[in-house]
Amino acid sequence: MDDKWRVLSPDEYSDNNEFIEDEFGTYSPNFFQKILINIGKKSFLKRGLFRSKYTQIIMSLQKGPLDIYFRECAFRVYGGNNLIEYGILLDPKYNSDDIEFLLEGSSQNSNFIDLGSNIGLYSQPFAKASPSGTVISIDANPLMKSRLSFNIISSGIENIDVTSCAVSDKIGRGSLFIRKNDTAIVSIAEDTNGNIKIDTLENIIKNKKITSIHGLKVDIEGHEDKALVPFLNNIEKNLLPERIVIERQSRNSDYPGCTLAFKELNYTLIARSRNNSFYKKL
Repeated sequence: MDDKWRVLSPDEYSDNNEFIEDEFGTYSPNFFQKILINIGKKSFLKRGLFRSKYTQIIMSLQKGPLDIYFRECAFRVYGGNNLIEYGILLDPKYNSDDIEFLLEGSSQNSNFIDLGSNIGLYSQPFAKASPSGTVISIDANPLMKSRLSFNIISSGIENIDVTSCAVSDKIGRGSLFIRKNDTAIVSIAEDTNGNIKIDTLENIIKNKKITSIHGLKVDIEGHEDKALVPFLNNIEKNLLPERIVIERQSRNSDYPGCTLAFKELNYTLIARSRNNSFYKKL
């Protein structure tokens, strides 16, 4: 890890703020915030280079967070360092190619895995699209469990199973590292004295007792090979995901272990978005 990463302290694991218990809608955007949000959605200000600064301006016009809807799902946006919050606030099509690819061909009872779920950018649309299926949302940062759980309740969703742990190739413990103080960019370092539980994806899935997986999204900041390869190689064939969206290692390549596993298991690269690769099982 480079010098932009730091250890996430245990004090940062919990949501100690005065707003978490307030009913959704308490912090709806005011008149001026609505104007700025609409300007952002229709201009260059929704782009990644400008989003964080523009979000801070919007947040400064009202005390507390903002309660917004994205893809007909409820999200409480705190305006801190979380690139996902900036995206859903200002870009109506934020990561839409990725989400639509994973939803394509799904049914009312399809199951999904969101590995690195954060506040539910993927999990909530999956659950809305497949209300009779199960979405397993996994995130290593305990703070995300409370924030995602709040969003789920506010959206009236009942089919998301939130799991707070890191995922690797063995069961153990670890410590969290954060980059740029951004809660969307958190990585696990395996450490027997760490505060974070580590489990295998195979173990998590088997405990949830689902029999098929339509879509799997993976974004866990460099731990993709350790988390995904053992799962793909060991899991029963009926649990191999039909579609996978995975964060790329570099601009034109994926993590080497995953690349090899995809080839051996007859997954085909369909497309790439700005940060992710899209795979479909033949």
